[in-house]
Order: sequence, then structure tokens, then C-alpha cells
Amino acid sequence: MRKGFSLVGLLVAVAIMVVLYAIFAQSLKGIGSGTSDSGKAVPVNKGRIADMFQLQQLMASLNTAGLGGGGDFPRPSELTGETSDDTTANIYSLLIARRVVPAEMLVSPLDNAVAEVYTNYDWNSWDPSSGVRWDTGFSADLADYTNVSYAHLALYGERDKNWSSQLMDSSFPIFSNRGPEDGIASRDSLACDADTGRWAGYVAFSDGHIDLINGVAGATRHSADGPDAFFHIDDDRRHADAILGFTEMMRQGGPVLQWD
Repeated sequence: MRKGFSLVGLLVAVAIMVVLYAIFAQSLKGIGSGTSDSGKAVPVNKGRIADMFQLQQLMASLNTAGLGGGGDFPRPSELTGETSDDTTANIYSLLIARRVVPAEMLVSPLDNAVAEVYTNYDWNSWDPSSGVRWDTGFSADLADYTNVSYAHLALYGERDKNWSSQLMDSSFPIFSNRGPEDGIASRDSLACDADTGRWAGYVAFSDGHIDLINGVAGATRHSADGPDAFFHIDDDRRHADAILGFTEMMRQGGPVLQWD
């Protein structure tokens, strides 16, 4: 006797496919390359989807590494005892050395800077006796060329406590697409749309969720001290605010940030 699909079975399968498509379509809603003149998101593109998945994986991998290391995420000064080592280049190079993230996941296909995947990572660079604990050839220089596209939480002051898997704060950002200097959208910034001057990007939060934010006005959290912009230092006293950028160098008074 032949066995085949019944009409009811086919209808159930079709219904399941419709539901799955609806869920998938909703997850892609709003994924655009920027904003139009009317302020709405422009159509879906592969680059923006790649940004979403790469930032999501970066945050998930970091939280996993934190759970295996007492909660704190890997950071250069943890190994050297020098906060001056907590620069963008060193942070990401260390994450590669710790196998937290592969180098190719750190470059966005939408990056307008000279961004290149670091393909020649020196895995033999680990030499604590000479003070080398990661490949120092990894670059994060927006004025020249960079091997990473994504901004990160500047590690200094009381905001350091958020560089951990313990708080899991759903409002505190850890990584993002780079934003404009001082949170001011401009056509002069490579982080913004060249035609409209508007900014749009993904932000990865401490609890692991990812949000697409259209416009720098939305890149803000509400803290006990008032509005806290993601691309502008709002707390020069305790350094407890959220600030996402590239740390070019770390001085005694705080990070020296680099923007596009």
C-alpha cells in the first residue's frame, strides 16, 4: 500500500511555513542601510543583516567568555596591570587571541573607512616574559586603516563594571556600529549616510539583545543621572556613563577617543 501526504498534512505544513515566514519577516523589519529623507528605514540589504549577526555573535561570545572567567570580560589591563593598555586595537586583538571572536567577524561590509580583515594574526605572539600577550600588529586606526569596524564601551572609571556578564543590563550598550563624534550626525562623518547625513546602526546591549537604531537621537539611555548618549561623554566625574567609540590611547584622566 502506498503512503503519501494527506491533504490535512499538507495544509498543516503550509500553515507552519506561513508562520515561520511571518516570524522571519518581522525579524528583518527595519533592517536598512540608513534612513531616507522622510526618516524611515531604507530597504533591507545584506550588509546590514551581516552587521546584526556579527554584533549579536560578538556579544554572545563575550558573555560566554565572561561566564567561564568569573564574569569579567577579557581586557588587556587584566594581564598587564596597566590601564593604558585598554585601547581598541589591544582589546580586539586580545579577543582574537583568546578565541572569543574570529578576525573576519570584526569587519562590517558597510564600513566606509579603510577596513581590512586581519588575515595574518600571529598566534605565536604570546610571550609574557617580554610583555607580549596579543598580536600588536592588529590595527584600529580610523585615520589610516583599521582591522575592526565596531565601536565598543570605553574601559575607564565606573563604567568598567559593565564589562562583565554579571550585570546583564538590558539598557547598557557594549558594542555598536560606529557613531558620529559627540553624537552629532554629519555628512562629514563616515559613520553617517553621505547623502542625508543621518546615522543608523545596530547596538548590542549587555544582556545580549541587539537593537537597530535610526538616528543618533535614539542612541541614548535613561540613567539615574539623566539622558546618557552613546556617542558623547556625559559623565566626566565618575565615568559611569555609556560611551561607544574607538579608544586611540588611554591617559590618566580617561580615554582619548577617535572618530571618523
